[in-house]
Amino acid sequence: MSAQRATSPILPPPPLQPSGFTLVELLVVIAIIGTLVGLLLPAIQSAREAARQSSCTNTLKQWALAMHLHHDAIKFLPYMGQRRNNPETNTAAGTTNRRSFVVPLWPYMESLELYSQFNLNDQYYGTTPAVTGGRTNSALVQIAIPAYYCASDRPGAQLRFATASLFSYRRARGNYLVNTGPTRVFVSGNRSAPFGLKSYGTQNDYVPYRTNFKDITDGTSKTLLMSEGRQAPRDDVDDHRTNMHGDNGICFFTAAAPPNSGTDRWWVSGGSGYCDSTLDPNLPCTGTGDDASQWQIIARSKHPGGVNASFCDGSVQFIPNSIDPGVWQELSTMNSGNPTGDW
Repeated sequence: MSAQRATSPILPPPPLQPSGFTLVELLVVIAIIGTLVGLLLPAIQSAREAARQSSCTNTLKQWALAMHLHHDAIKFLPYMGQRRNNPETNTAAGTTNRRSFVVPLWPYMESLELYSQFNLNDQYYGTTPAVTGGRTNSALVQIAIPAYYCASDRPGAQLRFATASLFSYRRARGNYLVNTGPTRVFVSGNRSAPFGLKSYGTQNDYVPYRTNFKDITDGTSKTLLMSEGRQAPRDDVDDHRTNMHGDNGICFFTAAAPPNSGTDRWWVSGGSGYCDSTLDPNLPCTGTGDDASQWQIIARSKHPGGVNASFCDGSVQFIPNSIDPGVWQELSTMNSGNPTGDW
């Protein structure tokens, strides 16, 4: 009997496995990525804002240093704004030499080249160059110097106006304002802050005062020098707040209300030239007419929770919105003799 050879059955090949991801797996991965982005995005935004706030702090220190260098050279802080030849002695009405505190600080803000071209015997919108071949005042005040701007707002912004007849008055906006005291810009006979007016009739014949550090009897470390302002949301509007070359004193803040609160009070609400409460709910304002005893502009910023502020000793601190109103007002005075309190 012959042996039969054993044979192995032929098995079918294993089934092919699908390659790639299934639709369900893709949806799960996308959901996980979306969740991670949602968790990380606030942290990224917070880190970016921290960097912007740090940049703003450094810029305010630059302004404070420029103020000190100006004081060392002139023995006074600059005028908040001027419209006459000699604001300390000239009480006759006039509108020459119009400029804000910014121009006198240009030599100390790495902008000496601009200052050397500025015609000090002409208005900020003047068209007669101080030097042959130089730029006109009108051109110089439109230059968007980086030190004008907080990175959290609108770097490079300008006051361009919506009204064609005002185009020749265009100039740079900015975010840094000088301290004019605890209530309103002008209180008759009161020189309570580093910047302000010693007399006022109309915007054309006001007389500002200058301050020597010796006048700051409350202490330079306890007296506000500058803080932040918030810009109008667009260039092509006639809102003058945070206009860096406002010779009528617009680049100021008062401590009439804590940071980012209260209502600004300025010439008219809406219309040509002043403030418009419809532009931004964070920029409320009401019209007062040409009366500096009613003017106030509150310190504001886009930083969460408060504003940066420099003091007369050159230091910069972050002031929370929650600061006690009385403490904020005391910090704005230079000679009250009262303790400021904590914040």
